[in-house]
Amino acid sequence: MTRTKKALLGIAAASVALAVAAAVAVGFMVSPTSGPPIAADSSPRKALLVIDVQEDYTGATAKPPFPYEDAAGLVSKINRAIARAVQQGYLVLYVRQEFDGVLGALFSAAFSDGTAMKGRPGTEIDRRIERVTGRVFTKFRGDAFSNPMLDRFLVEHRIGELFLTGVDMDGCVHFTAKGALARGYRVRVVREALGLRAKRKWNKLLDDYQREGITVVSGEAW
Repeated sequence: MTRTKKALLGIAAASVALAVAAAVAVGFMVSPTSGPPIAADSSPRKALLVIDVQEDYTGATAKPPFPYEDAAGLVSKINRAIARAVQQGYLVLYVRQEFDGVLGALFSAAFSDGTAMKGRPGTEIDRRIERVTGRVFTKFRGDAFSNPMLDRFLVEHRIGELFLTGVDMDGCVHFTAKGALARGYRVRVVREALGLRAKRKWNKLLDDYQREGITVVSGEAW
């Protein structure tokens, strides 16, 4: 075999290995997590999760293709959901994305337009969001349960039912919902308080949610 052929085979093998590694990395970043099931009979409390409503996605540092369409309206609806949760006596928790390291940088560049990199102002919660507690959980994967501190907090506070709001309905909200279902939580999403970039997927995602056991609530019906 000539040197040229060997070199070409080496390049081809390296390319395949890189593609496989990239696929594995992407799968890791977006796949829901798993964990021990909660004791549903001793977890009567409810909590609202505000997911990834950050400056890079809805606020001051958002750049095309962000912010979300009518980001101000979305923030207002999420604030109404927060107010209702407080009125109902639910805990309110905030989740934010923070990409870190080489894998995080590559994933952010490829799939999130370079947003939410650790240490940058864009990772902060949108300043227009009502902060009724200081409970903020940072995640580096799509599923908020990738932060074990969230897992522990929910168990310690006897939470058995989660209401989800935020962005994106086709991404981190969905991954978090699946992670919650895998642990035995009752999961609901607040329809008006969800952001979605790919608007054409709205109806299909609503059907997917219902089929998967994720309840969609609307208005004051929660």
